[in-house]
Amino acid sequence: MKKLLSILFLGLLLASCSEVKTEKMLEICADQNFERMIGNTPLLTLTLKEKLLDTSYHNYHTNCEARQLRRRFK
Repeated sequence: MKKLLSILFLGLLLASCSEVKTEKMLEICADQNFERMIGNTPLLTLTLKEKLLDTSYHNYHTNCEARQLRRRFK
């Protein structure tokens, strides 16, 4: 029983870590694309929640997310 609970705990721990890592990868992707097209602006120093309030940055983030989903389901 302890082994089963340990395996379940580790599985949940790994799943939650990968979600955080994926979100950070999406932010980096959006930052790079935004900087390449718009330029280095003070917007890039904000938190992700604050960045997403800007519609153009939100579009770059959405495009990165869509690309990530397409890769995952290929």
